[in-house]
Amino acid sequence: MKTDLTVRGMRDYYPDVYSRLDHIIKTWRKTALSYGFEEFDGPIIETLDLYRIKSGDEITGQLYNFIDKGGRELALRPELTPTVARMVAKIQSETPKPIKWFSIPRCMRYEKPQKGRLREFFQFNVDIIGEEEGLSDVDVIGVAIDSLVALGLGPDDFVVKINNREFVSGFFHDMGVGDEDASRLYKIIDNARKVDSSVTKQQTEDLGFTTDQKRGLERYLSLKDISDLRDMEYSNPGKESLLSLFSFIDSSGLGGYCSLDVTVVRGLDYYTGTVYEIFDRSERMRAICGGGRYNHLLKEFGGAELPACGFGMGDVVLGEILKQKGLLPEYSKKIDYFLVRITEEELPSLLEAAHKLRSKGLAVEYAYRPLVVKKQMARASRSGAEKALIFGRDELKGGKVRLKDLSSGEEKQEGLEEILS
Repeated sequence: MKTDLTVRGMRDYYPDVYSRLDHIIKTWRKTALSYGFEEFDGPIIETLDLYRIKSGDEITGQLYNFIDKGGRELALRPELTPTVARMVAKIQSETPKPIKWFSIPRCMRYEKPQKGRLREFFQFNVDIIGEEEGLSDVDVIGVAIDSLVALGLGPDDFVVKINNREFVSGFFHDMGVGDEDASRLYKIIDNARKVDSSVTKQQTEDLGFTTDQKRGLERYLSLKDISDLRDMEYSNPGKESLLSLFSFIDSSGLGGYCSLDVTVVRGLDYYTGTVYEIFDRSERMRAICGGGRYNHLLKEFGGAELPACGFGMGDVVLGEILKQKGLLPEYSKKIDYFLVRITEEELPSLLEAAHKLRSKGLAVEYAYRPLVVKKQMARASRSGAEKALIFGRDELKGGKVRLKDLSSGEEKQEGLEEILS
């Protein structure tokens, strides 16, 4: 019986697969650089304690973790935020603010593989550290939007659903909801758009809310857009931040991509202000991207308390969406010249020419073994080369070669030095 040697949830990056991934990564990188972000990276292996600081002991069930030969508890990184916090805590006193960093690491997470979710993935991480809420959040959201637009998606394809944790917590605190119930309530709200309203109603019934609290929750869930929020009589700092953020978003020309969604509260407890998730409009898949403001996280990693915001965008869901919409480029190997020799006597001249062409940044191939010209030309066509240079003894005596355009079939003699210069 043939044994399957592949690891579940991992990918083989054949040239065509890697080419499409590279297209996404290059687009991410170009967009982040256009906003003035600096690229960095961290180790793929961190201490297990680093992830416990952020998520507690329950995080170990989602990790590839192990004990190394020195007895240390280590883990393959499932995300980059703890690494960012650890690194910034080391240098925050001597580094000018704001710190604008991005990274595109390979991450590993022990989850159940399914459509849009694998155990190995690349994640686009963008963070601004040391800047208060406001325009910095707009810039981070702008990077996410502009990277998707650069990949060919438009406002009819995806939406950024935005909320504010300070608005949510203030609203329910003023309703008399305690911290323990609030934590359970946030999970119910975050799940509300994924289940029938009767499920949400039953889950909130189990919390033992008073009649006024139930009415308050209904009022909260009835908020459908920013105009509803603006008309709401209730106010707190989180609400004002949301109204200000949407004003900035509109001024930036990003309003067509963004909407208020009060069911977005994000499951992670460290978010403190603006939170958002990006979905394809059909919402048939999990979120493309998620992020928000996390003003207290750096302090937990031994640093000073610095305001911060950022997001993570994985390549798996995004790749599926781009594939469905036919937005991933077709793979084709790119070769500028295929060099053909009539006999082995021309090989030294061919090798010298190949070196000079490659030093100019051109892609060059040739046959490694002696082949008849017909087979060399067939290989040239299969290689995807644009042109063939044919080295013959008589032509070389006059300092020339034959240049053939492989798409049109046109062939002519050209001076070798002119081609190489």
